[in-house]
Amino acid sequence: MTEENGSREEVPPMTAELVEDVTLRMPVGRDWTFEDLLQIPDDGHRYEIVDGSLHVSPAPALIHQRVAYRLSGVLDDAAPEDLQVLPAVGLVCGRHVPIPDIVVGARWPSRDSLNFWPADVRLVVEVMSPGSVFADRVSKPAQFASAGIPAFWRVELNGPGTPLVVVHALHGDVYREVVTVRAGESATLDAPYRVELRPADWIEP
Repeated sequence: MTEENGSREEVPPMTAELVEDVTLRMPVGRDWTFEDLLQIPDDGHRYEIVDGSLHVSPAPALIHQRVAYRLSGVLDDAAPEDLQVLPAVGLVCGRHVPIPDIVVGARWPSRDSLNFWPADVRLVVEVMSPGSVFADRVSKPAQFASAGIPAFWRVELNGPGTPLVVVHALHGDVYREVVTVRAGESATLDAPYRVELRPADWIEP
């Protein structure tokens, strides 16, 4: 209850259903796993595992979702029959379980159907948001490269020439930039398979 101008106002009790639900499922004395992620309710946030710890990101903005959706369509239309293109699926990389915006992987994964393992993945794509700049530029590419994923693309939505996509290929255990395709440009790539990129088409309403 609160008092204001001499009156007493009934205040409804605060609830923390999500916090309580997640807390009840927190692993004790061990790292988070992908199976733990499956127990978290779908509330619009993105839950990932970094170094065995749970990381939570807010729901992506409309423009982020639009670009990810349209690029997924471009990749899917060009994909060979043995590959599939999926948005926001778990990728098990040891103590990391990131959830890339787009994953191109085997249509029939070799291990299970709940998530992807690096051996089945040909390409991962991250669409940058204001709150994910460091992750998309530094930490996630390092995880993907260490896991041996052949190709990584980073899509940027802010700044000159955007939207643009920076295409990386794996050399040893690090990614090297192959090409940057900016708005108003087009490029045809041969890896992970032949596909034409026209970034300006991904952002139009």
